[in-house]
Amino acid sequence: MKTLILVLLLLGAWYHFYYIETLPNTQSDATVDTGPFQHTTPPLNKFKFKDVTLIEKASFSLTAKVLSAERYYFDRHSSLSSMDIVVGWFNLSNDIILNDMKFLQSDRGYQWQSNSEAVTNEEILRTTSNIHLIPATDKIAQQLKKIKIGQVIYLEGSLVDVENPSGWNWKTSLSQTDTGKNSSEILYLTELNIIE
Repeated sequence: MKTLILVLLLLGAWYHFYYIETLPNTQSDATVDTGPFQHTTPPLNKFKFKDVTLIEKASFSLTAKVLSAERYYFDRHSSLSSMDIVVGWFNLSNDIILNDMKFLQSDRGYQWQSNSEAVTNEEILRTTSNIHLIPATDKIAQQLKKIKIGQVIYLEGSLVDVENPSGWNWKTSLSQTDTGKNSSEILYLTELNIIE
């Protein structure tokens, strides 16, 4: 009986802290037909946020479909950014195509498995993004808790590098085609709208 109670408590804790709802695939071929807007205009701001310094690298906005989402609580970045999302646009927001794909996240990165002949790996790389989200306000942090996989959302803010007084740095990507370390965007998120 005690074992059952412990299992139920663990399942309840996982659901509360980690579970993110996935909407049913609509089998619609509707797509988000715009990509990211990214613009660099010097001088760039450098400002304190919580216990770190954020260095703006570019303004950034994007409407995209949420393909995957993951919460983090125990890595060095989690006090600043506790959620990563993988988003897609163009063909990578088409539910018919996405029905033959799967996105996996771990250790702040992502990978995909695809059985679709409609898109190449190069296209998937160009039209998806793994974004580390830094909510600018408590209100936005609460909004992040409402994100569901399959939603179309609008994001706006600044791509930033992070400097920590203890010595570690976290650098944002500024390219849609890079891979490996620092290939994800770090977004200081100032606006979030759930479109559908």
